[in-house]
Amino acid sequence: MANERKIRGRLRLTVRSADGALVAERSASNIVVRGGAAIVAKLFSGAAGAVPISQVQVGFAADSGSAEMKSLTLPADASIPLAALRSAVKPENFQVVTDQAGAVQVNINAVFHPTQDLTDVTEAGLLAGEDLYNQVVFEPLALRTSQDITFFWQVNFPFGH
Repeated sequence: MANERKIRGRLRLTVRSADGALVAERSASNIVVRGGAAIVAKLFSGAAGAVPISQVQVGFAADSGSAEMKSLTLPADASIPLAALRSAVKPENFQVVTDQAGAVQVNINAVFHPTQDLTDVTEAGLLAGEDLYNQVVFEPLALRTSQDITFFWQVNFPFGH
């Protein structure tokens, strides 16, 4: 019962070819890192400089990280710039659902367009500015510049007793 009261996040991602055909799909639960909890707390308190989730990033971790992690794993190829791993998440990518029993749900639907080919992508996360909110690890994917990768995040914020 105690686990039902925790904030829960789940990711489903789809990879589609230029003609819209489904190339790959992954689903996984995420971990919220300590810095992610701080993002929520700063927004809640109206702290100076608090920023909302604004980016999605892909990474290359072999395993789930700890609650203390501060960034996703960069590729072994150091020539790949950080900007090639990120895509903006805009306010219109969010939907807040308040009519569910026991939880307020935030749905995030963001599209990542690779600017260069990426192999063995195994993780994703949301960022507020440069601060990591969460991490999701999944089976390896090859992402190509001609593809659209859509991230569907569902985050539940429980309430009540």
